[in-house]
Amino acid sequence: MYLDRFSKTLLCVLVFMLGLLVFRPFFNPAAAQTQARNYDYVRYLGGFNTGTGQVMILLDSRNGNIWSYGLSERRVSYVGQLTQLGQPLVQAP
Repeated sequence: MYLDRFSKTLLCVLVFMLGLLVFRPFFNPAAAQTQARNYDYVRYLGGFNTGTGQVMILLDSRNGNIWSYGLSERRVSYVGQLTQLGQPLVQAP
């Protein structure tokens, strides 16, 4: 009997805490929107596994720069610039 009451109380506390996490942006929407706006220009192009680990490809839509981020090696490298669809990427000299 005691274990059942304890389980139900613990479950109610967990549900309440999860509810606080879910509804927090509604209580302070300006902060949530400001955080989202900081990276509105970044577009996820894809990700893949290489022999050295996982890589994520991102596009900076402000200038067309494409960057690869190594997730397992913590490496960032410039891929090129997308200037026009259907044309090769422009590489930095």
